Amino acid sequence: MDKETTILKIDEILKTLSGSKKPLTILTPDEVKAIQSVDKEDHTKLAGRLEDLVVLLRDDPDNKKKIRETRQIAFDEFGHVSPVWNVLKSVETLF
Repeated sequence: MDKETTILKIDEILKTLSGSKKPLTILTPDEVKAIQSVDKEDHTKLAGRLEDLVVLLRDDPDNKKKIRETRQIAFDEFGHVSPVWNVLKSVETLF
């Protein structure tokens, strides 16, 4: 995935976690189910990790060290969730 697609996918994961009713354009129904299967208590934590990451990607893309650190923390905690794994792997290849 390119940078914009990666950011869009992170945004859609965040919408899914927040229960937004806006239509999704990139996530498949299986990916939505996988995201929704994350423990409810962990939704906020995952959303926070991904929000931190997307802010860095948009506002400070040259801070590769911080992007890698933030990506690694999210990966360690939520890499077992397929769509999260995919988007974090994409970030890894971009930075």
